Amino acid sequence: MKKLKHSKYKNTAILFEMLVRKLTSETLSSNKTVTADLIKKYFGKNTELSKELYLYNTLLKEQFKSEAQGLDYIRTVKLSYTKLNQSALKRQRYNLVKEISEKFIFANMSKMHINNYKVLASVYMLFEYDETDNLKQLLECKNVILQNNLITSRIKVIKDPLMEQYEAQPKDIRLLTYKLLVDKFNDKYAGLDNSQKQLLNKYIVNVNDTEALKEYIQTVIPKIKKQLSEHVKHITDKVTKIKVEKLSEMLCTVENMKTIKESHVLSLLRYFDLIRELQGLHE
Repeated sequence: MKKLKHSKYKNTAILFEMLVRKLTSETLSSNKTVTADLIKKYFGKNTELSKELYLYNTLLKEQFKSEAQGLDYIRTVKLSYTKLNQSALKRQRYNLVKEISEKFIFANMSKMHINNYKVLASVYMLFEYDETDNLKQLLECKNVILQNNLITSRIKVIKDPLMEQYEAQPKDIRLLTYKLLVDKFNDKYAGLDNSQKQLLNKYIVNVNDTEALKEYIQTVIPKIKKQLSEHVKHITDKVTKIKVEKLSEMLCTVENMKTIKESHVLSLLRYFDLIRELQGLHE
């Protein structure tokens, strides 16, 4: 009995999710995007990939009242999958991965965090393998899907009363409220310099793309160290000089970070504050 293996390079739902995340990132950063063209080309109407993605989504979103109902539904979706044009499906998926690799760094995109990764991987193995390949492992995959979709297993979401009140307001009131919030946000961060604004923008845009964020911060840290080093030369107070030198040494290296956290970004924002203060002293 062979061990079943999952491949994110062949998982249509994960490929689509990565493209959507990439598209969101590009849209927020106002860059021209080729990602939208890829999505239209490979997931447009009547492509085999769009049909397969539909089957993925049905297994992700459909709710079951009982385990028996769920298993019956899974069998029906599996049967629908077998009726897809498998040669066209493989060809389209191969070409999609090829184009992604040509236009982006696929290894970086594949490191994006996918919330429902385990469920998507289970659906992939359900589609790709038969029960004769490894019955036990496929039963585990079905159980993952069932636990995700059983109504009884879902946690009741408690809505924020404030959000409920906001959603109940007329559209013009909601728009005015949103504008006031944006203005308040802008006022709060009006004191940030260009370096800080750029850092915040990169963090917001690439919050789900750890590699892209790491690459950017990798260029920021050496600049901060260089600026601190230049200012240290002009500091006459010995205690202050030692403190600034120590702060420079404390700057962590990006290579040691598995993920970029909000605390890392806040720390770098404070370093920019320090540099601005030192510039004011030496002007």
